[in-house]
Amino acid sequence: MKTIRFKLVVGILLCSLLTAVIVGVLSIRSTMQISEADSRENMVNQTAAVANEMDSTVLRVEQSVNILADIVKSRISERRFFSDVNYADAFTNEVLEQVFRFSEHTDGAITSYIRYNPEYSNPTSGCFLTRNSLSEPFNAVEPTDFSMYDPSDLEHVGWYYIPVNNGGPIWMDPYLNSNINVYMISYVVPIYAEDGTSIGIVGMDIAFTALTDMIDGISLFDTGYGFLTNKDGNIVYHKSAEVGQALSSLDGSLSGVGSYIQATSNNTAYEYKYNGVEKLLVSTPLKNGMILVLTAPKKEIFAEAYSLLFIILGAILLAIVVSSVVGLLVGNGLSKPIHTLTEIIGKTAKLDLTSSESGHELMKHKDEIGQMANGVYDMRSSFREMVSSFRSVEKTINESIDELDAIMRENNDRADNNSEETGHLAEGMKKAADNTSQIVETVERAKNQTREINSLAVKSEEDSREIQARAGEMEQRSTLSSEKTHEMYDVMKVKSDEAIEKSKAVKRINELTDDIKSISSQTNLLALNASIEAARAGDAGRGFAVVADEIGSLAAETLKTVDNISGIVDEVSDAMANLNDCITELMSFLEETVLTDYGMFKDSGARYREDADYFIAKMAEVRSGTASLEMHIEEIVSAAGDINNMTENSSNRIDDIAGRSDEMRVSNDKGYRKLLEAREAVRELGEITDRFNWR
Repeated sequence: MKTIRFKLVVGILLCSLLTAVIVGVLSIRSTMQISEADSRENMVNQTAAVANEMDSTVLRVEQSVNILADIVKSRISERRFFSDVNYADAFTNEVLEQVFRFSEHTDGAITSYIRYNPEYSNPTSGCFLTRNSLSEPFNAVEPTDFSMYDPSDLEHVGWYYIPVNNGGPIWMDPYLNSNINVYMISYVVPIYAEDGTSIGIVGMDIAFTALTDMIDGISLFDTGYGFLTNKDGNIVYHKSAEVGQALSSLDGSLSGVGSYIQATSNNTAYEYKYNGVEKLLVSTPLKNGMILVLTAPKKEIFAEAYSLLFIILGAILLAIVVSSVVGLLVGNGLSKPIHTLTEIIGKTAKLDLTSSESGHELMKHKDEIGQMANGVYDMRSSFREMVSSFRSVEKTINESIDELDAIMRENNDRADNNSEETGHLAEGMKKAADNTSQIVETVERAKNQTREINSLAVKSEEDSREIQARAGEMEQRSTLSSEKTHEMYDVMKVKSDEAIEKSKAVKRINELTDDIKSISSQTNLLALNASIEAARAGDAGRGFAVVADEIGSLAAETLKTVDNISGIVDEVSDAMANLNDCITELMSFLEETVLTDYGMFKDSGARYREDADYFIAKMAEVRSGTASLEMHIEEIVSAAGDINNMTENSSNRIDDIAGRSDEMRVSNDKGYRKLLEAREAVRELGEITDRFNWR
């Protein structure tokens, strides 16, 4: 396995090498481009400098000739010139002094002349000033005789006819003046009349060396040189080629150079090969129509770039060596703390979170290593806090599970107790329902008997009225009435005894209401206990608390209903007491008065009628009392029915409570199983945290 140090060193070396190569290539390329551009620019600038110097000489000649031409043109009389053959000679004498002065003040001037159209002047008219060297003064010599040459003889008189035919100023090609054996170049300005007829020419020759010396003085690298061509690409001056020779004739590869020279209109560079040597050429046109060309070998032009190339290559090698050393140092410097961090991270992977002195030393670094060390330290600290939190949570969960276990057990016990108590309560409610049914039946019988008493009272009242109506017949029928009275007494006696006996059922109602009150109190107490237990159970006992509240409410309603029944029973008891008193009084009356004094009825009909009225009144009271009793009994029946319904509903609800208690017990069993699963999970969490070494 390759170490980080090896990777860092190799990476730094590769990066350095790649950087050096890229920088070197870019530097070499930029250097070559810059060097070539500088060389081209130097050649262009040098060409332009030489051209400017040569153009200065040419412009001075042009200026002098142009001024002389203007003088001639402004002073000559066209009328006299075209009408008098000798006028040209006279005019020449007038301007000869000025021709001398301009010739002497023009640098490089060898000859200066004014010649006239031989058709309107003498063949030798005009002036011709010359000197053998630039250091000698000008002398006037006899001009060339036009009569000796044909106008088509350009070799001898071309200097005149070529400018005239050109129609404007012209620089003539260099030529050798055999009279003075000087190679020279001429600038000629033709002069025309207003109608375009040629008057003559004004010209000046300068030694061609005035230009070629400038070219020979060019220092262009080691073997670079300059030469002149005309606009057709033919050589005008070259150190090793003949004048007038075309460049393409020197070497076939130079045909492109001739085309380039002829086409060039600015200072640009051109690459070509001559005699196997790659060269660079720069050309620029001169004011006299010639083209100045500078050329040099490319290896000389780029010699500086090649030298710089070796320097750059050496710098690249030095950079690689330095990068290797730096890579080793940096690799060692980085790999050591990284190795230490790797060991710490390895300990962390093995759940060993104990403190490390080397890690604390790394945290003091102010670089990325220090940041990594601080990050690892924070991570390990977080792990320690997490393990500590796990321990605390494990302890808390265990305590909570123990408490929950105890609560679940208590809930199970309470659920069992609730089931038993609910069963007892259901049985009690069933008994209460049975007793309530008996009360309803008893009250119903009392109601029927009351109706019979009421009917009897009505009948007694009617009988009393009949007795009152038949008072006159009492005496006659006293014996029969006495018998009937005894019979009635016996019947009334039996019925009154039965009524009195049945009135004792009211006491049984009171006893039943007392039993119901006791059951209601027990139910209320049971509901209170259930509410307390539900509150202790918390969320698990909320449903049971609702049932307990309903049972409490049912007990309260039962107690309230029983109180109402007690009030009604009291009223019934009062009515039965009144009825008993009435019956007792009636029976006493029958026994003590009617039966005892029955014989007296025969003699005291009027008194009998009074007694009959009294009896009617009493019967009305009995009927009123029985009606009130019947109404109260109706209320008792209704209340007893409600009690019966409530007891049945309570019994059903208690059965529901019992079922829910069983469901709650089942739910508690499920919760207990989940509790055991949670305990197992906490045990596994403890085993996981035990694997950490963090103290």
